Amino acid sequence: MICIVSVLFGVVFLGATYAGGFVSGILMPFGLSQLGYEPFYGIYFMAASFGVYVMRKPGTGLISETIAAVLECLMGNYFGPIVILSGIVQGLGFELVIAAFHYKKFDRKIMIVSSIVCSVLTMVYNLFVSGYSVIRPSVILLMLAVRIVSAIIFTAVLTSMLADRLAKSGVLRGYPVSDKFADDAMEE
Repeated sequence: MICIVSVLFGVVFLGATYAGGFVSGILMPFGLSQLGYEPFYGIYFMAASFGVYVMRKPGTGLISETIAAVLECLMGNYFGPIVILSGIVQGLGFELVIAAFHYKKFDRKIMIVSSIVCSVLTMVYNLFVSGYSVIRPSVILLMLAVRIVSAIIFTAVLTSMLADRLAKSGVLRGYPVSDKFADDAMEE
């Protein structure tokens, strides 16, 4: 499952990178090119959120995210191998909150909090590694706000909805995410 998740999201990540580059180019004349990738940041956290949400085991989000980042890099990401380190930070960032609940709580609130923590952690990482520290603080705050909204939409809401629908359809039978749907089916 981790490999399937990683391959699918690696392709999605690559598409998000090129879409972000396009938006950055449009925003460049306005001095806001740094904002170009932010609407897509939630997409970059999806492998971690999907992996850990479906399998509910320590490290599944980190491993899914890291492998997806490696595959994105190998498929032609123009940022190069640094995206692998970003993938590790994203995977860790998403799993922190879920680990605090011992991989037992996966409601929408936990997914949202995990998305926010991941957004903040990756912004701190970007301040040091990606040179964001030279960007005006007001722009950094705007970037963080857009990143958080993106993460909530893509990572907390869409990923959990996708996994729940796949589990309900039986595609994820045998994985912990499908347990709640198996109980519903037995009641019917």
